[in-house]
Amino acid sequence: MKAFSKAQGGLLVALVGAVFLYGSRDFNVGVPRNMGPGMFPVVLSLLTILSGLTIAVFDILRFVAPEGRFPWTALAAVATAIALYALLIERAGIAITTFLAIAVLSLAIPNMKWRETIVLAFGLSIFLWLTFVLGLGMPLHLLPEL
Repeated sequence: MKAFSKAQGGLLVALVGAVFLYGSRDFNVGVPRNMGPGMFPVVLSLLTILSGLTIAVFDILRFVAPEGRFPWTALAAVATAIALYALLIERAGIAITTFLAIAVLSLAIPNMKWRETIVLAFGLSIFLWLTFVLGLGMPLHLLPEL
C-alpha cells in the first residue's frame, strides 16, 4: 500500500476541496464581471479538487505503467467500450451492447480467454438488466426490439 501514498494524499486534498466547496454552496457566486462573495471560495475549492485529483492520477499512472510505458491499448479499449455503450444501448439493448463492450475490453487484457469473456459478458448483462430495468425501472431492453 506504500506505493499509493501520494495517491492517497492527493485524494485527501481533493476531499478537503470538496468539503469546502460543499460549505460554500450557499454563497452568491455572481458572474465574472460582477463577482459575489462566493466566487473566491468556490474557485479555490475547485482548484484544490483539481490539484488533488491530478496528484492522485499521476501517482497511480506511475505505479500502473512503470518505466514510462503507458498502456495505450487499454486506454483505447476503454474509450471504445464507452463509445459503444453510448451509441448502441438504446438500439441494440443491454445484452448485445454489453457483449460488444466486454469483447473490446478483453482485447486490452493479454491473457483473457474467450470463455472468460463470454461468461463475464453474460453475467454482467443479466446483472445490468436486473439492476437497471427491473430494479430501477429504466426504459431499456435486454435485446433489440424487432
